[in-house]
Amino acid sequence: MPKRIYNKAIPIILTFFTFSIAFYQLLKIYHMENQLNVNIVVIALLCLIAGIIPRWFLKIPFYFLVLYSGLFFNFPQNLSFSLKWGAVFWERLVHLNGLFIAGRIGYLPEEIAVSLVFFVMILLIELIIEYERVIISYLIIISYMLFLTIYNDIELQVEIVLFASLGLLQRFLIVHKKNKQNYLAITAVLSVFLLVTLMIPSEFIEMRMLEPSATLRNYLNTKGFYQFIEETGAGNLSRSGFSENDRVLGGPLLDDNQIVLEAQQSSPHYWRVDSKSLYTGSGWENSGTEDAALATYNGPQIELANNDYQGSFAENEEITLSRETPDTYLPLPYGDKQIKVGDAATELYVNQETQRVNFQNASQSDSFQIDWQDFDYTMEELADVSLTMPDSTLDYLQLPEQLPERVTELAEDLTAEEDTLLGQVTAIQDYLKNAGNFRYSKIDAGFPTENQDYVDHFLFDSQVGYCDNFSSAMVVMLRSVGIPARWAKGFSSGEEVSEGRYVVRNSDAHSWPEVYFEGYGWLPFEPTPSFSQPLEQIDTAINDDTQTSSTSSSITEETTETSSTQTSSSTTTTESTTTTETKETAPTTSRFLSLPPLVRNILYGLLAVILLGFVYMLWSNYFYWYMLVLIKVNKASILKIYPKLLHKAEKFVLRTPEQPLNDYAQVFETKYPQFDKSFIKLTANYEKRLYGGIEKTDERQQDLIVEVAKQLTKIKK
Repeated sequence: MPKRIYNKAIPIILTFFTFSIAFYQLLKIYHMENQLNVNIVVIALLCLIAGIIPRWFLKIPFYFLVLYSGLFFNFPQNLSFSLKWGAVFWERLVHLNGLFIAGRIGYLPEEIAVSLVFFVMILLIELIIEYERVIISYLIIISYMLFLTIYNDIELQVEIVLFASLGLLQRFLIVHKKNKQNYLAITAVLSVFLLVTLMIPSEFIEMRMLEPSATLRNYLNTKGFYQFIEETGAGNLSRSGFSENDRVLGGPLLDDNQIVLEAQQSSPHYWRVDSKSLYTGSGWENSGTEDAALATYNGPQIELANNDYQGSFAENEEITLSRETPDTYLPLPYGDKQIKVGDAATELYVNQETQRVNFQNASQSDSFQIDWQDFDYTMEELADVSLTMPDSTLDYLQLPEQLPERVTELAEDLTAEEDTLLGQVTAIQDYLKNAGNFRYSKIDAGFPTENQDYVDHFLFDSQVGYCDNFSSAMVVMLRSVGIPARWAKGFSSGEEVSEGRYVVRNSDAHSWPEVYFEGYGWLPFEPTPSFSQPLEQIDTAINDDTQTSSTSSSITEETTETSSTQTSSSTTTTESTTTTETKETAPTTSRFLSLPPLVRNILYGLLAVILLGFVYMLWSNYFYWYMLVLIKVNKASILKIYPKLLHKAEKFVLRTPEQPLNDYAQVFETKYPQFDKSFIKLTANYEKRLYGGIEKTDERQQDLIVEVAKQLTKIKK
């Protein structure tokens, strides 16, 4: 038993450390952090059982008792510790499992989650401590951490690196059980590696972990895999769909494929719902004036004309629209619309400022006929619009006072060579969409750090996002160079499921910028990659000085991959600094510097201790490392190495000049039997080489030299 405890002591400690950190992440997700102390005791007992008790049939009752006790202290059910509590808890598990399978609860209940994790933890502890299956066990733990990182908006990059380091350390200890000389060295190297990781910006680690798998994870997202995980877990990711609250934008997004509307129509187009004009640095809000400008329309035919547009219109099309969800808003295409409703009592409220159309109540008509005439203008007509703006558009130049200067400088740099309104607009649009600096992804989109501007974070730090990121960035940059713009939102054209029949889902929710052109009103642009509309070709057409045909402003989606305007309001708590250099990326704050001063000082002290220990280890084992270099690197012969070993041995056992080497070796090993005849054998080999003419030092002889050098290093005066 003492020998077993000695052999298992380090694995027990490292395994306990590993599972304490890993289990704490589960407690945080379920807001059970106050149970940490109890669960640490449970984990410690499980590790001790695995390390001390040698037989399975002896372990099982102890495991059961600790598991039973751990579940009781986590979920006491207002009962005392007894068999009755076990019966009540089991009934609750069965009941919750039934509700979960039936879909009546949308997450995995904490009672089931903790029970499953306890059970899996026992198996993994056994694999690591008893069966020494370290690699597979730590891969399972790291995979679990990756799931938590992606689906619960928590940063676990350092924890993942820590677990990888602990796994490597345990594997090293297993492989080198009989060679413990290098324990301190590998521990020091892995510790320094972990501390260096703490000082690397978390954004850098996150991008290196997520970017290579972006294509696969986006594919899994479209297939509903992540949504299934979200629905069966305790995560808090936002889902796609039209959102009324855009105050805080950012973070990853899951697809929601619920149908919003169906339309029978000849050509696809965007379905516009609303626009917002007040940018706060975190998201978008309505200004006070937008809420007051309401007009009421009712009757069997409701005419909704765009009075700002003075151009020509395309031919009339008829759209049959059916709402599948009882929302208060009515999505509509751009252009002139005449709405025919079956219920004459239907009443619509139209915000004259934002052009949002609302029902008096959400239960009114679900089916509509729309006579629609799309805008019809040429690119040359838009290119002739003056850069001067009417006073009515000044409200759409608003920007927060704390907007970083580098955002404005980037916009000025992009538009410096353009002398027309259209040229400046398309220059910013093309930079976001076609320059290759940005990547479209719903899953990899990150949160800005605390007090960091949402657009600034996207443009200079993450450079990964979906429509909200791209559209907000374009609006803000346009405003920063004096061009009125606003943030519009609604739905893209959806999926054509049969000829002329389109289905629009929550996953088709989308946002885009609108720019004011005098004589044409608010026109849409599209900076988001994988989406397209005719205006994106304007810049090329003008630069080539070619004749461009009349083109509709209806927007066609190139791909079914869409985005949303609904995002999570969670943000991280790391403060970031900004720079005035336009082309230079912003410095990011490392996780180490964001730690509390006391924690940083402890880590500094730990690093100092590790470094001093490493220096001491090198100094105290200098002779061994020196011999190792001679034999392994310099390939020195035994004729050169043995005299150095002999000189070292004579410091512990005095040798007279006339004493034969063989006799001295016998005397030496009598005093130090731990050499186990190795010094005697090496002495004999040396004399054979010296007097017998043996020319080379073979591998077995090298190992003998290393073993003698190691034992000589261990002897203390």
